Amino acid sequence: MSGFRKSRSFTVDSEPSAREFFSALGTHVGADLDPFITLTGCADRIGDRFLRGVDMTSTASGYRAGLWLRVLPALGRLRIRDITAGIVDRSIDRWEVEHSRSTLKNTIAALTRVLDEAVRDEIIIRNPVRDRAHRRNRTREAPQL
Repeated sequence: MSGFRKSRSFTVDSEPSAREFFSALGTHVGADLDPFITLTGCADRIGDRFLRGVDMTSTASGYRAGLWLRVLPALGRLRIRDITAGIVDRSIDRWEVEHSRSTLKNTIAALTRVLDEAVRDEIIIRNPVRDRAHRRNRTREAPQL
């Protein structure tokens, strides 16, 4: 490795320059893009686009339920840029206690797909769900005292 890390930040020297930058950013993706959009705002904006390639007769309903019943109530108020792998892990920890493995899988898949759309729209560089701690066959157990 070269030790060089490519920066995705951009500094401007005035408010008009900042407005110009955000205007250009919006036209870059062909839409009025809010780089500070919340997860709920993004989900509203993309609608069912996150379900592309999903079986609409069976899987889609589980993904929609995961998004609207668990993901958005837990994380929807956060700006997409502020969602980290740690925040995702803590949310999954809470969901694991309350829901079945299948429900959990659908919920994580829905969150992953919405954040994948945010990556495609260049709101974020990487999907933090893909950086989370992987779990294998965790079962719901009572805590040991």
